[in-house]
Amino acid sequence: MAIHRRSVIFVAVVLAAWSPSASAGWKLISAKETAQVDGLKVTPERDWNQGGRPGKQGRVWTQDGVGLNAIEFFSAIPAGGSLYKERDKKNNPMPKFDSGLLLPELADFFERSFRAANQLSDFTIVESAPTDIGGNKGLLVRYRYTMPNDELTRLGEARLAVVDGKLFVANYYAPQLHYFGAGLPEAQAMMQRVRF
Repeated sequence: MAIHRRSVIFVAVVLAAWSPSASAGWKLISAKETAQVDGLKVTPERDWNQGGRPGKQGRVWTQDGVGLNAIEFFSAIPAGGSLYKERDKKNNPMPKFDSGLLLPELADFFERSFRAANQLSDFTIVESAPTDIGGNKGLLVRYRYTMPNDELTRLGEARLAVVDGKLFVANYYAPQLHYFGAGLPEAQAMMQRVRF
């Protein structure tokens, strides 16, 4: 009888640990398999975990937790749409995408959006240059920032493109110490291979 009771307790503990609330919203994206991320197709070299939605047309992936490394994919944001979810419409409204923006103007749109979404005061664009994203002409934005009440410097690299009047974005970010450099080559490769 003691063995049966231990088995029941073990099964209950395992089921509690794997409850829907413990794994809510996360999905394994397997290495070398093409994943459909809304209107994008992405093929990672290693396994990633797909989490929630940073915006209506966005998805976030991470390997070690969003605080340590993350890549966001935003697909087909229409004119008037926002990149991220609105957090403080009264004091810090989320900018709306304008399909008439020129490539250089996308850097300002991205900065204002990322700042509003993360409530940042410390954000610096390090580089902005033409690039390729998924076979389309786009804009590369490299940036540095710190979160409020946190002195850890984080780096990011985003690629933005307007295709048929809609905005597509891939954005990788991580702490400067170890994680950014360790994950950047794969993030860049995924941004190159992404297909709309």
